[in-house]
Amino acid sequence: MKRAFYHRGIFFIALLVVAVLFQHLIRFQLGDEITRLNTFGPWLFSYGANAALATFFVLKYYQAKHYRVAFITGTISIVVSLAYLLLNYAIIVSPAQFVPFAVPAFVLAVVASSVAAASLVFSGARKNRLLFTAGLLMLILAIAIATAILSYNVSPNISVRNTLKSITQGLSFLYDLTPLFFIVIFWNESKALPPENSDWQPDKTFNGFWSIAGTLAFMLTFVFGAVLANETHGKLAWEKHLDQKDKEWSKLFQSRTFVGSRGDTLHYQLLPPLNADPQKKYPLVVCLPYNSGVRGCPPAQALLSQGNRTKHPAFLFVPRCPEGSGWGGIPHYPTIDTLVFNAILALEAELNTIDQTRRYVTGVSRGGYGSWHFICTRPQMFAAAIPVCGGEDPNLAANSVGVAVWAFHGGQDRNVLVQKSRDMIEGMKKAGGNPRYTEFPNAGHDIWDKVNNTPGLWEWLFEQRRDSVGTK
Repeated sequence: MKRAFYHRGIFFIALLVVAVLFQHLIRFQLGDEITRLNTFGPWLFSYGANAALATFFVLKYYQAKHYRVAFITGTISIVVSLAYLLLNYAIIVSPAQFVPFAVPAFVLAVVASSVAAASLVFSGARKNRLLFTAGLLMLILAIAIATAILSYNVSPNISVRNTLKSITQGLSFLYDLTPLFFIVIFWNESKALPPENSDWQPDKTFNGFWSIAGTLAFMLTFVFGAVLANETHGKLAWEKHLDQKDKEWSKLFQSRTFVGSRGDTLHYQLLPPLNADPQKKYPLVVCLPYNSGVRGCPPAQALLSQGNRTKHPAFLFVPRCPEGSGWGGIPHYPTIDTLVFNAILALEAELNTIDQTRRYVTGVSRGGYGSWHFICTRPQMFAAAIPVCGGEDPNLAANSVGVAVWAFHGGQDRNVLVQKSRDMIEGMKKAGGNPRYTEFPNAGHDIWDKVNNTPGLWEWLFEQRRDSVGTK
């Protein structure tokens, strides 16, 4: 092995480690939201290129040292891992086609990585103590990550799921830092080379190739990283703005708590009608946030404006959803829907100014899922719904034919596939319903401004009424 080989390997592996640290920094700030950034796709491309270049030197090292098993399993692992990265990129570009392959591809990637790590522990590569340690650590972390993710998917306990999610993030961070072992190995071995080795001159053409590759890799990482960082900064700034606005909105709402028969607790925010007349009854709008109360619920933000409160006086009911749970509609995801229904009934028993024939439900994203779920599982409770970027099992669509529905979705939505709304609308129509549906062909997931500016939307909602009062 030549000193130039080690130095190049150190450069590309170090560049990969920098990319890993940067990506985890963004992920720790945004969580899974990182995959929804517009610039994440190009970044993922540069990240994959870095991984391929760094792994080339590792595999070449195995080959030169005659670590045959490590070379074979490592080659298989990098091919599978790069295919998994390409699949993730494909999901970003065209989710409808590739989402079904995500789980099996992830399982295959974990298995391949575990086998490659095990080869460093149980094959001839174990003679190198650093390789043995690296392999053992990677194997332990891969098994731990797989176990944590499996436990997360099967656990019904919300607090346990949140803990497992944090553990998985930490373990993934440690796993992605294991290339540091190879930097140490390459550095130690390059320093141990005899002096005459340093006089070796590489082929100029080959040397030029790696110079160009190194320059391009560095530039791609820097450029796409800067763009990703800029979008992240914008998103965090928006979140800070929402935090400030939320303080203002919270002053308008009553903070309430409902305790169910089994001791389950639901915190919710309630905004009474403006200048309410105790002799009149008013609609109840259930606004389901995608997270954290009013700050995560665009419909509630729109309806609490002075203009809408004056024009459409109503009770706004905004429940808070514990992290790791939802309102229903999302397969294999814990739901607190029954608790919300019971809280609504308890509120109506307390107040006599809620018109039970004019209950409405709306929400965006997770709230959109919940809106569909609520009218499919408790159709008698609601007169109308405005689900935005949501979905539900199409087999349940027939249940909601008695509810007035105006659904919205972006045709290029990468987070919630547009087909989910299309299937629900089609299911309602086949069952005899007459829902409204508006699709914005060139829009993605963030369509609320378009929805809110749809002419006649709120007038349509507040005109809806059920012929009879229902609670089941």
